Amino acid sequence: MAGQLSVTIVEAKELHDEDTFTGSNDAYVEVYLDDDYKQRTATISNSTTPQWNETFQFRVEANQDHLHIKVYDDDGAAGRDSIGSAKIKLNTVKQSGSFDDWVKLPKLMGLKSNGQVHVRMTFRA
Repeated sequence: MAGQLSVTIVEAKELHDEDTFTGSNDAYVEVYLDDDYKQRTATISNSTTPQWNETFQFRVEANQDHLHIKVYDDDGAAGRDSIGSAKIKLNTVKQSGSFDDWVKLPKLMGLKSNGQVHVRMTFRA
């Protein structure tokens, strides 16, 4: 089912601290649909509990079934470290019209978590 998807990256908590020696994370989130362009939040410096409250709009095609979320620690000129990632199936959102929940960033084999991201979505066909 095609339609318009509004995604708000609200905040994160319990993010794994990638900056062991230099303080807390400088976190940002990349959001994208299957095979689509990436959108990203601003970088929030020195926090393992960043708050973004940023909303992104996507045109969802019928063959796009997942929203991808990747959280990074921005190390400036040194690059970036991956904190974690998650994939949300869009079936439920397409049927109910909304989603508002904490999404875990699973660690290796899903046994632990690298933190959680609060995501809100609305869908209109």
